[in-house]
Amino acid sequence: MRNISVAVIGVAVIGGTPVDTKMGMDFLKSKGIESVGYPVSHYPEEQSKIQILSPFELTNKISNIINKIKYENINLIIIYCNSISAAVDMDKLSRKKDIRIITPFDIYKKIAYDYSNLGVITANNQSAAGIEKVIQSVNPNCNVVGLGILPLVMDIERGMLAAEIVEKYALKSVMGFYNAIGVDAVILGCTHFPYLYSELKKLSNVPILDPAELMYKMI
Repeated sequence: MRNISVAVIGVAVIGGTPVDTKMGMDFLKSKGIESVGYPVSHYPEEQSKIQILSPFELTNKISNIINKIKYENINLIIIYCNSISAAVDMDKLSRKKDIRIITPFDIYKKIAYDYSNLGVITANNQSAAGIEKVIQSVNPNCNVVGLGILPLVMDIERGMLAAEIVEKYALKSVMGFYNAIGVDAVILGCTHFPYLYSELKKLSNVPILDPAELMYKMI
């Protein structure tokens, strides 16, 4: 019998910008899953501003995108953006719209009991606070040490080489700090940051967690 590869169709990817939306789609495609992308904002600064200053507007925007996704007969949504997951109650929208939504925060709930100390690198501090909140809601004894670096995201979107970004933002020192304080693992708390995974791995004495891989397992 021949082995036949069949792509899974019918997944929507909601990202913060066109760049991380495409990153999510490319990641799923590498797993044999076809998807359709729906970016929320045009660029990182716009995304960060709306989620921090206008969460109600952002929720309405996501709600309208979900309406469009349902109209197009797609029944599974991947939120490929940590900061949107922090700013919008996706569980509530999932129930209200009667559609399955997987977010990075679902992953943090699953792994919370596995760790006592976690480092988190995020796009902004609202996202870091959201990750800390969801982890400690499951495991109050887990200590979360977060860092938000929006300009790092902007340079990834501009196509700067990963090694140059690591040098520019002194990420060797950041990883050295996490190594020194004895975290159990470092979470890439922004879906842009797998772009830096290989470079950061060279600098880390502990596992680096990419929630995208774990979200894929939930599909």
